[in-house]
Amino acid sequence: MTSTESSLTVHQQLYVLLRRALARSERLNLIPLVAANHLAMAKFELMHVQRPMLCFGPKASVNLKTHPPNVFQELRLSSHVISDIGNESSEIPRDGVLATDWLKNSLKTMSSLITGPENSSMSNTFEFCAQKSSIPRPILQSLGSSFLVRATAWEMYGSTPLARINALVYASCCADASSLDNLALACVKLVQHLAAFKGYEDAYTAFKIIEEKFTVISKSRISLLKLQLLHEHALHRGDLKLAQRVSDELCALASPVTGVDADIKTEASLRQARTLLAANQYSQAAQVVHSLFCSCYKFNLHVESASVLLLLAEIHKKAGNAALGLPYALASILFSQSFNLDLLKASATLTLAELWLMFGPSEAQRALALLHGVFPMILGHGGLELRARAHITEAKCHLSDPSYSAFQDPNAVLNPLEEACRELELLEYHELAAEGFYLMAMMYDKIGKLQERETASASFKKHVTALKNPQKSDVLQTI
Repeated sequence: MTSTESSLTVHQQLYVLLRRALARSERLNLIPLVAANHLAMAKFELMHVQRPMLCFGPKASVNLKTHPPNVFQELRLSSHVISDIGNESSEIPRDGVLATDWLKNSLKTMSSLITGPENSSMSNTFEFCAQKSSIPRPILQSLGSSFLVRATAWEMYGSTPLARINALVYASCCADASSLDNLALACVKLVQHLAAFKGYEDAYTAFKIIEEKFTVISKSRISLLKLQLLHEHALHRGDLKLAQRVSDELCALASPVTGVDADIKTEASLRQARTLLAANQYSQAAQVVHSLFCSCYKFNLHVESASVLLLLAEIHKKAGNAALGLPYALASILFSQSFNLDLLKASATLTLAELWLMFGPSEAQRALALLHGVFPMILGHGGLELRARAHITEAKCHLSDPSYSAFQDPNAVLNPLEEACRELELLEYHELAAEGFYLMAMMYDKIGKLQERETASASFKKHVTALKNPQKSDVLQTI
């Protein structure tokens, strides 16, 4: 038996065991165990295709797919079972008293979480640990697990609002009965959302609050989150020394034992490769990513494989080898389709459009068509960086198109560039912001707006200087 067949057999055996456990718990009327088994089945359906992914291509992409309806069917069944537990519990008030009490307990916290710092302080936003609920602890634990799985599922499928709201519901309503690890996971998701959509200042403020609520130990979710935030921010600011140091710390957290801490090792390798890429060490970055892809294939980490393939495409794109990057971008799209990773697929399609644009003006229309196909997903669910990249690519497509006239429709280029630069300045992403302001200055020069050109040129110079001489950020002083 080959290693591939062996690993696939393990997955099949796991599926059979889960089905047997579910059937037995139903037969013995162990309602809490039935709910837990439905959640386990949802997690399995989330991460596994219906049959082994031995290859990918036009035919394989049709057959080899996960099934989100199965995931949410299991989650709904788990919720129904939880409601059955509630109906049988004598501790729960009837006639809607439970729902009323629950809403009263969580309304204030939920309001502050959703409205944000404008109407309440960040400290109040994360005061969910003090909220009390009349719901029995076992039911609250099962409900919380369901919300966390839903948040993870929507995060994978690319629906940021739904992922965020499920994490918010867990943090505000289920914190009393949750484990520290699960509560930390919900907090991590919320802080990551702030970093991606609001910038690092809000994310660091929230991080300081949750850091005080948890004991930060080696390999805890909170310490990992801190390293992730520091690494992302350092790369955006061009501080490669800090990025390398943080990447090394992340590598040190993982166990040297093969097969242990696979998620941390994957994260560390990805960040090591991205650091090398930022330093323009393309061959070393490609070696790290190729090695990581082999590890992902060995341990059947197919979801991670999609991100690894996309990073390979990014490496070839930045190295100027568009022809070599195309197959990796296409492979990432196919993997993303198989696991319904809609936002990752949109990101890979954006990279594909950037690669086609490198072939010259003749491919500008093709690149723009690809970009417009994923614009709804990127603008609706993407973070600041992804949206800014899409806006800059759109502007470059117009500028490369021989049929485009700057005098007839200058806003087709200027509007997306202005939006991109605003978003990139929130992230302190100096390299991409410099590119955006450079294109803006060039566009203003074409249409004869000299004052605006000088303003854009000054901003370009500011970001280039900041990239070459990274200074200690004021935001980093707080973490």
